[in-house]
Amino acid sequence: METAADTHTNPSGQAGDSRGRIVALVLIYIAAWVVLWWAADLLELADGVSLWQPSAGLTLAILLEHGARALPLPMAASLIACLSLSFWSWEQWPHDLLAHLIPPLGYAVAAHILRSAPIGRQDKKWHFNDPQRVAMFLGAAAGGSLFAALCGVLALWSAGGPPVETSLPEIALGWWVGDFIGVVTVAPLVLIFATPLARQFRQGEPLHLPESWALADPSTMRVAPAQIALSVLLLLALFWIPHRFWPDQPQPFLSMLLLPVLTWIAATHGMRGTVLTVFLYELGIVAMVALFGRADQTLQYQIVMLAIMASGLLTGSASQARLAHLTRFRAMTEVSNDLLWEFDGSGRLRDVGGRFGKAIEWRKNHQDTDWRAYVPLQEQDTDFSELRTAIQQRRSFQQLALRLKLPGREQSVWTLNSGLPLFDEDGEFLGYRGATTDITDHKKVEALLRNFNQALEAKVAERTQTLAQASQRNWRLANFDSLTGLPNRNLFFEHMRKGLQQARRQWRLAALLLVDLDGFKEVNDTFGHDRGDELLRRIADRLQQCVRATDTVARLGGDEFTVILLDLEQPLGAETVARKMVERLAEPVPLGETSVAVTASVGIALYRPEWPDTLDQAMKLLRQADAAMYAAKRAGKNRWRFAESPDLD
Repeated sequence: METAADTHTNPSGQAGDSRGRIVALVLIYIAAWVVLWWAADLLELADGVSLWQPSAGLTLAILLEHGARALPLPMAASLIACLSLSFWSWEQWPHDLLAHLIPPLGYAVAAHILRSAPIGRQDKKWHFNDPQRVAMFLGAAAGGSLFAALCGVLALWSAGGPPVETSLPEIALGWWVGDFIGVVTVAPLVLIFATPLARQFRQGEPLHLPESWALADPSTMRVAPAQIALSVLLLLALFWIPHRFWPDQPQPFLSMLLLPVLTWIAATHGMRGTVLTVFLYELGIVAMVALFGRADQTLQYQIVMLAIMASGLLTGSASQARLAHLTRFRAMTEVSNDLLWEFDGSGRLRDVGGRFGKAIEWRKNHQDTDWRAYVPLQEQDTDFSELRTAIQQRRSFQQLALRLKLPGREQSVWTLNSGLPLFDEDGEFLGYRGATTDITDHKKVEALLRNFNQALEAKVAERTQTLAQASQRNWRLANFDSLTGLPNRNLFFEHMRKGLQQARRQWRLAALLLVDLDGFKEVNDTFGHDRGDELLRRIADRLQQCVRATDTVARLGGDEFTVILLDLEQPLGAETVARKMVERLAEPVPLGETSVAVTASVGIALYRPEWPDTLDQAMKLLRQADAAMYAAKRAGKNRWRFAESPDLD
């Protein structure tokens, strides 16, 4: 018979399972550390100097992940290695012990510096997502490795010198470079690939690859087989050529031929592909050294390994930042209701996107079609002449009304079109990129208005009123969000353009605030979309209560809102409004019989009157506010951040 105890989870059993998983991870870590230390010891070319020390990478990796509280683990592993593999005499053994136990302290300091670095995300987890962070990592790794090498040399010196013929300076340099190579090669590999799986195992979750591992551009997988094949061929050639032509004189710097392929891999696959490739390349070089290396060329091999790993990590981090930017841009295009397009310098269609674009039957034979095929000669009630002039002069155009002949549509459609010219770094014209909005329904209403003006005079007033209401309704549909009643993206940009012009004309500050809700998805998933829609309406009302009647609150889409503040005397005015919004939105929102609480992260971008009042400037402010908003999220959410540090005095 089932008892009450059988129907409840056993907390003590769960705690025991959790402790067991932690113990298993600790044992795996220590075993891996000792094995890597032992393997590096076997690869010594010169007496007392290892080509690389991958166990040092394990030390810095666990300290970066867990902080100083994980310091006993590398110390324990080092102690085990010292007891099992030490070549010291009994009198020298205490010095050897100190040489193994003190170096992790240097890596602990390096990890603390990196975890406290005031750049990027502040969630106490280290990420290799931009070149600045990688440069900091390389500097900290070099410092920690130097400390470890000096500790080892001091231990040798205090013990009366090394029991080998190699001099202390040579040993110090070899240890430093070997530990540095091990840290930079292994630590990123462990943090990127092994750490997420270890977290899942520790929490009792099924092991699976994180969704964030998906490539921003899946098409890059098509070149992966060629990259793998080229890497294998190069490694085999680097093994065979020295053995065939210089059997008695290895050529370490031939390995630098791997750098172009590594750069290609880093540019296409980001940081994950880079660290894995760097590790495999370093293994190949280590194997080459084991087969053909000589003691007097140890430093040369280490220089090659340093060049490969540093170049790879810096290139990979730059590529990772680019891929993250592309992912964010593609996410924005997915929610856009417009047709997003791009034409090259010759006027041929290259790319389309957006929901409007997906609704059109684009076929392969429409690629490379000239833009004039979609924009035939227009009558006088369109802006075709302005479009042609703007393209001839290679300048931007905004909100031009045109009739377009689109694939799969029997009749042309009315559209509003905006575009920006594209130029490369040398100023060469590359084409146009822009957006198109379907306003056919709005134009139909206008046509109806003209037709009804010719109707019977007795019914003109009544029908004119009806059509005016329909026109207003369609105009609101085109310019206002149907859920919250706030201005939508189209009207937001119009207000933004006029606001910048007003700020420049009156020589006053203006501010753009980007507001993103924290926790909205959980409300949607828990209470359903109807409650989520009601929450958005309440949020919109609260935002409007926080600003003046002359300011603009708009909804970009989803749970993202923007606020335009005009006539500001100093940046403190924008901060005051942001603080008021954060406090107001954090208050519980009653939804029927229950209430929910969400918070908001606010990014603030300031506009100064000495700046231009162009569309480019407006887009720049939007990007700055977006970056500041993400900085607020990384700082803990429920707060605001400026895109730059303004003078609040």
